[in-house]
Amino acid sequence: MSDLTKKAMPVPKPARPSAHLMNRSGNCSRNGRRGAVAMALHRTDVAVTASGRRVRFDMVAASAFEGETRDAVLGLKYRNERANALVLATLLVPCVPAGTDLFTWAPTSDRRRMARGVDHAELITRHLGALTGIPVGRVLRRVGDGRQTGASREQRRHAVGFVAHGHPRGTHVVVVDDVVTTGSTMRAAVAALLAVGYGVVSCLSVAMVE
Repeated sequence: MSDLTKKAMPVPKPARPSAHLMNRSGNCSRNGRRGAVAMALHRTDVAVTASGRRVRFDMVAASAFEGETRDAVLGLKYRNERANALVLATLLVPCVPAGTDLFTWAPTSDRRRMARGVDHAELITRHLGALTGIPVGRVLRRVGDGRQTGASREQRRHAVGFVAHGHPRGTHVVVVDDVVTTGSTMRAAVAALLAVGYGVVSCLSVAMVE
């Protein structure tokens, strides 16, 4: 089990120079709550819906994908250290956007869920809902295998697709994932949610690859 589950989360080391459209902020969110880590990561991206509409959106991560955060994420995904999910969800609490109505997650493929025995993103999201009192709903369905592990950056950009459902008019939904790399998963999730009419879509992850 990662040491992250045994002691308080340390302040992450200073990051490498950030890429374009990415910055750090002393607050995870605009809701007045200071983050559990010193500096959250923010990235701006563009989702393209099936109709061709281009929508800018923000992704926020509680930490860079390094150190004990990285160890805890990998322990959850590959060593079945499920206690890590609650610890990781706790890191996200200060980052929850104001006005959030619903949490959902970017589901993994059925093949990976069956192999691991759990969808780790769902587990983190359900803990986050319990910690905040905000409802959690399964509103995204993955289309195709969309394999990410071991894929190149270019393959990742085109591998993921989702369809969304529900009665979303005016709802502010937050998509939760463990790690953002190229952003392809979040772009696909945002596009699917906007296509069926969700009012506001935000993206929140435990960690981000810089």
